[in-house]
Amino acid sequence: MKFSGYNFLFKDSKNYDWIIFFRISFGIFILLHFISILPDFTALFSTQGVIPSDILDVYVPNFVITLPKIISYFSDYGISEATVLLLFKIIYILLSVFVIVGFYPRTVVFVLLFFQISLVKGSIFYAYGVDYFTSMSLFYLLLIPSHYKLSVHAFFNNQIKRINITPYRRLFQLHLTLVYFFSGFDKVLGFNWRNGESIWKAINLPSANQDFNFDFSFLTDYPIILVALGWLTIIIEMFYPVFIWMSISRQFWLFLIISMHLGIALVLNLYFFSTLMIIWNITNFYFVKNEATH
Repeated sequence: MKFSGYNFLFKDSKNYDWIIFFRISFGIFILLHFISILPDFTALFSTQGVIPSDILDVYVPNFVITLPKIISYFSDYGISEATVLLLFKIIYILLSVFVIVGFYPRTVVFVLLFFQISLVKGSIFYAYGVDYFTSMSLFYLLLIPSHYKLSVHAFFNNQIKRINITPYRRLFQLHLTLVYFFSGFDKVLGFNWRNGESIWKAINLPSANQDFNFDFSFLTDYPIILVALGWLTIIIEMFYPVFIWMSISRQFWLFLIISMHLGIALVLNLYFFSTLMIIWNITNFYFVKNEATH
């Protein structure tokens, strides 16, 4: 098949399955992720938490709106911190549910993105990859029209004007391929991944391997396995932009990358990060059907 740049970027495939999957799966994800931190919410995010907000604010520009700043603003009107935190939790959960059901998703996602960023920027010492990918996911849901099917918005509005969704998808796909390529490229530049040291350090982190307690002591006698795993990670990531676009290898490379993230989840206990990356991969490359991507 002859490659056409115009068809690649603009031909309307009319395939909305990936959008439906992304909106619903990510909505469930962000809801469960938020619920998981509720038991420690006050200790992490209140003004008098484990790390007081006045210390955290030193690292945050004045123009950035954070949860502690929101608390301070409402305190001037006599509204207590406990009330603000309770309302924040309720609104965040409601917005996540609205994303799942597709209730004015773009408007809801815009507000939810504001809430999520205010939470992350107000607690930068606790933030890690999953928080930043959550922000990016919300950005894509804000950009992509996700209300066409299986949404409350579509149920009550039969006159929704359809637009070409292919450019949005290509942007999302290209973003994901670049993420993996540069992640692998960064690994191959140093020696830690090439000699297996990074794998060994990762599986022996104090926070890792706490749920299943796998016994990795045998690897001290077989360091070649660590080297192989390091190189396998580099190859999977660096060659992702090549093999994920080829129809003949797409499903196999999708299997490899999902298997890698499942391994990260089980061994490093990074369940939410791995889940979100799997959602991104399935969204972008599982639902490819008869499209000019090869």
